[in-house]
Amino acid sequence: MRLDDLRFFTRIAALGSLAAAGREIGLSPSAASARLSALEKAVGTQLFARTTRRTALTEAGQLFLESVTDGLASLDVGLSALEAGTQKPRGLLKISCNMFFGRKHILPYMREFMTLFPDIRFELSFTDRIVDLVEDGYDLAIRAAPLPDSSLKARRLGANQRVLCASPDYIRQKGAPKTPADLVNHDCIGLSRLPVWYFDGPQGEIAQQLTPVITGDSGDYSYDAAIHGLGIAVKSCAHVWEDLTSGRLVAVMPDYPVARTGAIWAVSPPGNFTPPKTSSFVDFLLSKYGRPAYWEMDLPSLYADHGAVCGLD
Repeated sequence: MRLDDLRFFTRIAALGSLAAAGREIGLSPSAASARLSALEKAVGTQLFARTTRRTALTEAGQLFLESVTDGLASLDVGLSALEAGTQKPRGLLKISCNMFFGRKHILPYMREFMTLFPDIRFELSFTDRIVDLVEDGYDLAIRAAPLPDSSLKARRLGANQRVLCASPDYIRQKGAPKTPADLVNHDCIGLSRLPVWYFDGPQGEIAQQLTPVITGDSGDYSYDAAIHGLGIAVKSCAHVWEDLTSGRLVAVMPDYPVARTGAIWAVSPPGNFTPPKTSSFVDFLLSKYGRPAYWEMDLPSLYADHGAVCGLD
């Protein structure tokens, strides 16, 4: 019984598919089936009930998975500690982040990092979907949302200030909302996963239900829609700080700032040890972002600077 066979077994369980686990390591369906059969023969029991559509753990397989998972976790801690003490950071670093953050805050620094650490390779997934780091096999995710699993390790990259903003042309044509209630008379750019916008008001948080003029499923779509004057959007300053500074976008409704802003985090799987390839990359990003991060803004000054441009004074 080989270590790779045990790792293969855990991936079948995580994916619920023998074929998918085989594809991850370049095995044909027949070769993946033969490898699993050899493992089941070695342990002396059937680990999965297999049909043409699904691969499900048997009762014995579930018990075996619990022991194997614990054993592999302990082994990985030991191997990582050995690597940290004897080798430079190396290996494949699999990262998930949304498209705008990857384009604006990761890719511009990749060449420098890869020169410093030539033994690290990258697999980047740019998606707005929140992935399961453990089941999907990611080493790192960049998130600007509440962390659903408190066991995940997280390092703060910067504030996640968010603003209600629109293009100057839109504001000149439609005016600027003064309160959340005014939004019913404006063209709102919606995100399918955010049907309600939240604002901090004088009496506490205000939840404003939207009837968007246009709805989409990505932060990049809402950014482009705002830039092209389609309406008002809630955007992260990490996405639009350059546009707010230049005046391509204007922050509006200063008396009701966007609520639930939080922070941007570098999140990694749970465990007692962080692989050097992961910690070195996060340390590098922090050195580039600074404290505070370069996208963090003095929002009151933005309203003052751009209010006159759009007739908001």
